[in-house]
Amino acid sequence: MLDINRVLKEDRLLRALTGLNHKAFDELSVAFEIVLNTEAIAKSEKPRKRSIGGGRKARLQRVEDKLFFILFYFKCYPTFDVCCRSAF
Repeated sequence: MLDINRVLKEDRLLRALTGLNHKAFDELSVAFEIVLNTEAIAKSEKPRKRSIGGGRKARLQRVEDKLFFILFYFKCYPTFDVCCRSAF
């Protein structure tokens, strides 16, 4: 099971799992957060068909967690059992 907090603290582990060092990951996470916020604003401008609050709640709350998962997936291309059954 992967512990994202541990991976984000250890530069060697972060590089092995994502291909980026800590400095590059931090720079990318700033840009990624801007894109996520821009996307959320664009979605909020459209009229909703259903009320807010429906659907599944996200497991990955922080921007760093979301970015790590995307980079890990593209670098390692894990199977369904690793991605969906572990506690990301």
